[in-house]
Amino acid sequence: MNVSLVRSTPFPLEIRQATVKRDWMDGTYNKHAYRCLPLTEANVSGWEIVLPHDVVFEWDGSTSVPRCTQGATISREIHGQSYEQNIVQQSIIGMATFCLSWIFKTPPGVHTWLTGSPNYVVDGAVPLTASIPSDWWPDEVNMSWIITKEKTPIVFPSGSALAFFTFYQPSLLESVEFSVENMWDDQALMDQRQAYSDAKMKKIQEKPWSWMNGIRTGLDADGNEIGPRFDGHIKLAEPK
Repeated sequence: MNVSLVRSTPFPLEIRQATVKRDWMDGTYNKHAYRCLPLTEANVSGWEIVLPHDVVFEWDGSTSVPRCTQGATISREIHGQSYEQNIVQQSIIGMATFCLSWIFKTPPGVHTWLTGSPNYVVDGAVPLTASIPSDWWPDEVNMSWIITKEKTPIVFPSGSALAFFTFYQPSLLESVEFSVENMWDDQALMDQRQAYSDAKMKKIQEKPWSWMNGIRTGLDADGNEIGPRFDGHIKLAEPK
């Protein structure tokens, strides 16, 4: 699948594959959170748009519009010519809006999902989420965050993920049908789950803060195959 990324300024914000790293995950005991495969797989399953420096907002609350007190513009020099552009857009009540300076052109039937980076936290702000149709008006994309703290500097740090995007097909969602089953009707699955649960409890008791590797190896504690082997996180192309 080919996606065209169209610059609307000479130096739009950097795009890279979303990283697995999260500060709060670093802060868990022995970085324990990184052992959770579904969590880390979500972290990397798309692309991030990255801030070149700290951007700070303050909101007085009520019906006021947040003020950007630091980092509203970026400056670059290209071929001896200096350029300056805004990365913060005048927004509405209680909201901070960023200019990404990118236009997304996806194939027919492929939509862009734009939101905050998975499992990433900004103290005092919550990301809004947008779904951009493939035939949307060809204009640059903006990213907005709701400010939740009054009279407090809200910092979006340098190098952090200002926005996250990935792609999906609505036609695939529309084709989904559900069948509902009971786990207790599958005795082999029940036995498998019980054996894994017993082994996990034993490991927790004998080696606290350790982790069962079955979710990565596909093997239970006795070496029996219980699922697919995990061969590493996906690798995504990045624009050059």
